[in-house]
Amino acid sequence: MTTLPLPRGRAPLPWAVLVALLASPAWGEAPGHQRQLTLHLDPTERRLTGELVQPLPEGGRFALLDGLAVDEARCGEQALDLARDRNGHWVVPACDASLTLRWQGTLPEPGREARHGLGEAGTFLPTRGGWYPHLVEDAGPLSLEIHTPPGQRAVGSGSLVEEADTEDGIQARFHHSHTREVEVAAGPWRLREREVDGVTLRVLFPEALDAAFGETYLERAAHHLGAFQARLGRLPFASFSIAASPAPVGLAFPGFTLLGERVIPLPFIPDTSLPHEIMHAWWGAGVQVDYPSGNWAEALTTYLADHAVAEAAGEDSDLRRGWLLDLAALPTDREPTLREFRGVPDPAGRLVGYQHGALLFHMLRQRLGEPAFDAALRAFASRWMHRTADWQALEAAFSEAADEDLAPFFAAWRDRPGRPELALEAVRFEPGPRGGWLHGVLVQRGEHAPWPLAVTLEVETEAGPMTLVQPMTGRRQPFALPLAGTPRALEVDPDAQLLRHPGELPSVLRRLLLDPETRLVALTPELEALAGRALGRRLETRPAEAELDDGTPLLVVGTTAQVTAWRQDRGLAAPPAPREGFELAGRARLWMHPEHPIGLLSGDDTEALAMLAARLRHHGQRSHLVLGEDGETRDADTWPAGENPLRVAFPQ
Repeated sequence: MTTLPLPRGRAPLPWAVLVALLASPAWGEAPGHQRQLTLHLDPTERRLTGELVQPLPEGGRFALLDGLAVDEARCGEQALDLARDRNGHWVVPACDASLTLRWQGTLPEPGREARHGLGEAGTFLPTRGGWYPHLVEDAGPLSLEIHTPPGQRAVGSGSLVEEADTEDGIQARFHHSHTREVEVAAGPWRLREREVDGVTLRVLFPEALDAAFGETYLERAAHHLGAFQARLGRLPFASFSIAASPAPVGLAFPGFTLLGERVIPLPFIPDTSLPHEIMHAWWGAGVQVDYPSGNWAEALTTYLADHAVAEAAGEDSDLRRGWLLDLAALPTDREPTLREFRGVPDPAGRLVGYQHGALLFHMLRQRLGEPAFDAALRAFASRWMHRTADWQALEAAFSEAADEDLAPFFAAWRDRPGRPELALEAVRFEPGPRGGWLHGVLVQRGEHAPWPLAVTLEVETEAGPMTLVQPMTGRRQPFALPLAGTPRALEVDPDAQLLRHPGELPSVLRRLLLDPETRLVALTPELEALAGRALGRRLETRPAEAELDDGTPLLVVGTTAQVTAWRQDRGLAAPPAPREGFELAGRARLWMHPEHPIGLLSGDDTEALAMLAARLRHHGQRSHLVLGEDGETRDADTWPAGENPLRVAFPQ
């Protein structure tokens, strides 16, 4: 039986005062039963020792991972002899006093099979992961104390209260005012920190990553956090840590995020994944998601982080156009609704949950205006912070701020699959003595049309540009615009403000990634596994000698000579100008045939093919890309799209 040592040098008054302040009711939430969790981590030996103190008036049961066992259980001063049920769960009787549980043992090292575990390179202990006794479902205050040996630091759920050096390493204390979950991570991290408007911002990277990228991440995180707090109010935690993980993850938790060590060096991460995970401190880690009724947090986070960063850089129109192209690649007969999205790693579901959802909030912001939209966000956060909210709660906050019932708007864009396809009909100009009138009809098509729209019509005239926002609730909407001069061109939704089909699409890789009917033609059998990695799933195969059929999407994989011969044998055209020699470019290359849903992946050797295949999932919007002789990706671009059906030019 092991007793946990008391930490040396504890200052009881400051700790008690800080805990009392942080445990006071916040965001309108009354405190529940308090849990006190103390952990000693030894990554070298992969050993964990823990103590949990909490009330348990109704008793409970819990499971521990293999390798962990309970050393001691007490109700107040009375020792308890815990039994185990037929499932191996520890059974705890009702305890009217404070229940104390102590346990210890070894945990597996994190690896490919299990990202959670305890190790020198990195530790990740997820909530309800069997590494601690999870006894009650009621949320309440959590006081978390973590001890790590020299060279290791830890982060945990909630706000950092204190971190101090001890004779045995580092002791860190965290507090969360209202939670039912516990997450812990640790690693061989160097520390950088900065105060940002009352929040302690911390970057925790291993030595080499810290030297190369630590200051960049601290500076960019401070910039993003400052912008987010100006819009939403104070971060719901007193601290926020950005920590590195050996696992290929991007995960947000209350008060911290884990980023994979392999992605940290990528130059775009500080302005893409980093602000996205910081924003989750409000939505997902702060206001929690009622997953059975739908995951709203990824949509809101994507809009308020990814889109906001692009908007600040003047790149938001391009971002929205890219989202519309991605969504247009979804198979129409298999597309889920936004409400059906839960957060599972399904590519089609993620596009709807992140990008369709983000564009819903963009249209809502256009409809309400900036002040009402931001007021709704602050009211929603104030009312639901550290509580579980559903789509209806979010809808109610926006309806209240708009002073109108937004249920029809949400029902249309959240609960129906797909998006409308817009068209122009009967466009004509009637000249008059002082300009004239531009007439036409807006048409929306789609299985679930009509959707409620506010359509921007932009007219270029001799006297200058003119813009009209035309409400549209039916399948057809006539319009008439008075003009001061002769029109040169009319364009519908020029800045991609609407959830809609973007029109004629170039052939892009996303089609193969998303379509469950995609089949593999492996011209060398040993390349089958490589092709599966390229698309992130195992593909059904089709014989190399099979003829083309009625449009089944295909990924053809082989050597440079094999793929070229396969294409020629079937009478398929070579890459169009100016890419005539593309089949021989670099060491490996992928190109989508412009006229057929066929991707041709070829390489001069297996190593080059494997390198390019591993990168394909990051280039879904591309029609072609090349692996250069130096191993770098080059010539990643898209075939030209057809003419814009939503633009009409007038003869001059």
